Amino acid sequence: MYRYKGFDSAQCGDSISALEAAINAWMEAERPRIRHVCQSVLNNHILLSFVYEEMSELEQRLPAQAQTQAGSARSRFLDEDCSEGPPTNPQLPIIPPVVH
Repeated sequence: MYRYKGFDSAQCGDSISALEAAINAWMEAERPRIRHVCQSVLNNHILLSFVYEEMSELEQRLPAQAQTQAGSARSRFLDEDCSEGPPTNPQLPIIPPVVH
């Protein structure tokens, strides 16, 4: 599940080094997998927004997904119909199958 974390330079006395230290401390403590970062300005303050996943949640989810995907790939392969569908390029002519 994605989570949101925001940092406001106003909370750090508008000190860039203090803001950087707060962000680094959060990153070291939480070890987030960051998916999106946004920097914006509000008045004279810098706002940094992070959308992230918690690594502990991600590590728990990955083994379960790998097992599910492996099982579904096998069943798709075994259940797959070998008939061809329509061509993906509409400019290609449809050639009827050869009848023996």
